[in-house]
Amino acid sequence: MPKKPGKSSWGGRGGRPGNFDDKHYFAHDDRVSRNDGGSYFGHRPRVSFKTQSRPSRDMPRNLALACLDDLTSEDVPMANSSNNNNRQVIMRGRDRGIQRGRNSPVPHRRFRGGPLSRARQLPLGETSWYKITIPYGHKYSKDYVINNLLSYIAPETFVPIMYRISATEASFYIDDNRVAVALFNSDRKITTTDGFKLQVKVSKPGLPRCEIDDKFKERLKQAMAKRYVHETNALDLSKFHKDPDLITDYFCALFRPIMLKTVLEIVSEHIPNLEALNLDANMIHTTEALSMLNEKFPKLKILYIGDNKIREIAQIDAIKDLKLEELKLVGNPLCNKYKTRQSDYISDVRKRLPKLLRLDGTELPKPILFDVADEGNKMPPMQRMFVANAKAQEVASQFLQQYFLIFDSENRQPLLDAYVEHACFSMTISYNQNPNHKLNGYLMENRNLYRVNDTNKRQKLLKQGRLPVVSFISEMPQTSHYLNTFTMDISLITEGIMLITVTGLFKELEKREQHVRYFNRTFIIVPEGNGYCIRNEQLHISQPTDAQLKQLDNPVVAHVTSPSSEIPSSSGVVKPTSGPIREDMKQQMTMSLSQQTNMNLEWSLKCLEEVSWNYDNALAAFQEFYKRGQIPPEAFNK
Repeated sequence: MPKKPGKSSWGGRGGRPGNFDDKHYFAHDDRVSRNDGGSYFGHRPRVSFKTQSRPSRDMPRNLALACLDDLTSEDVPMANSSNNNNRQVIMRGRDRGIQRGRNSPVPHRRFRGGPLSRARQLPLGETSWYKITIPYGHKYSKDYVINNLLSYIAPETFVPIMYRISATEASFYIDDNRVAVALFNSDRKITTTDGFKLQVKVSKPGLPRCEIDDKFKERLKQAMAKRYVHETNALDLSKFHKDPDLITDYFCALFRPIMLKTVLEIVSEHIPNLEALNLDANMIHTTEALSMLNEKFPKLKILYIGDNKIREIAQIDAIKDLKLEELKLVGNPLCNKYKTRQSDYISDVRKRLPKLLRLDGTELPKPILFDVADEGNKMPPMQRMFVANAKAQEVASQFLQQYFLIFDSENRQPLLDAYVEHACFSMTISYNQNPNHKLNGYLMENRNLYRVNDTNKRQKLLKQGRLPVVSFISEMPQTSHYLNTFTMDISLITEGIMLITVTGLFKELEKREQHVRYFNRTFIIVPEGNGYCIRNEQLHISQPTDAQLKQLDNPVVAHVTSPSSEIPSSSGVVKPTSGPIREDMKQQMTMSLSQQTNMNLEWSLKCLEEVSWNYDNALAAFQEFYKRGQIPPEAFNK
């Protein structure tokens, strides 16, 4: 990180090992140095969050028995008891045993209540923050008080936050229920060097206040500089409220949104290209402030927010715009809801972070990014014609021109030459419930295998052989295909077979209401003699969508011609080149003019021949003579 004038250096000291054994990019040390140069906590375990739990069921009994130790260590005679027949009851300390009469007021060891049960007085609550007060603590040094408390409650441990001397009292804050119970139980159990019992009071006041000023921000910079690992561009802010550079004077709780916002703003100023951030164990319960990460750290790839208090998976939406590769959530209450549904857990997280590769330390399968907007994963532009082989494109274009020219004519019998002897043909339809657009004319021949379960009927609906196929096609309604709506894909090309898929729109001409339909035809053609013939054909017919119908209002160049002869024109068809016009081009121009003028093919051919195959001139001539009424009626007979 480049060093700014008047700012703390962020890269000079690196990270200190020991915070995460398995993640070196977050490594740093939380220990505090004593004034005498030794370790503040001696040989105690490292500070860590403890699982919050209620005191054990035997705690009240133990506390009650502990109270008995505070009675006089000498035997106390209790006489004049009318219910004891004047028998003397002897009470001794716990080490010497307890003698009690049948009606003795001394509580039984299994007694769970009464005025001596001090555990009932411990203020437990939703949060785990407690204030510890040591009356007359001003007489002792901080090290003396803390070390004595740590020794007594071992193996429990804690970090004193904001240790203060006020008048005659010493006080500090802790963040663990179990530690609070242990300290509460240590009241008057520790004998000081001057012979007094150390008093320990536990309370739950409001959280300690921390004023955010320039001095505090400077301390934050110094603390975070030690937690930044320059080599991995990672910042470890785990358990930040326990940072040894802050706990003496400040309570930097990142679960407070204003505090987290302040910290992230400082980080973004000095490390805008941060790649890894650790926010573990900060008691974060709301995630609104984390939405800053989307804006401030666009290169963030690793985020740890485990061991916090995030309860709902929906709270992760605050960071869904991050392009995270690794996320840690384990230790949050939301994870408990997925204990037996790990696949659902992974799925719910990945819905929000689809690029995630590692979750809670576990490698995830590589994501399939069909719908992820990314420069490296853009869908290719749509093409009306997808053909990898130019020769195959030319063959398919010529074949389809001839096929649809005959199919749209009054006589479809010449299509016998387009099919091999044992050709197969089937038709399926799909339609909506709109009564104006039902495909009832095709319903009886619908071979939709999802609807037709009867084997015999399936066999009957499959047309097999050249004559049955052409006979069925001849009985279909008279049509006129819109070549400018065609698309063509050739997905398989070998020496012996070619697979062609054609889609587009056509109009039915026989009925009064000439409905427009959408079609999808798949041809398997094979070499036959000097040309190609159809071996298998599947035809699907459905109602066109609004977007498909718009193609009729905005015609484009037809794509069933060879690309070498395609020249766009204002009329949306193909202009001839300056050289001689091929026969297939003449056929297409004739069909296009017939569709646009509604003249039959014979008169459309005459019109084009008279203007030397200039399509724009032919169309203009038609419009002129039509206005004059000089086109005979037979020109429109089909």
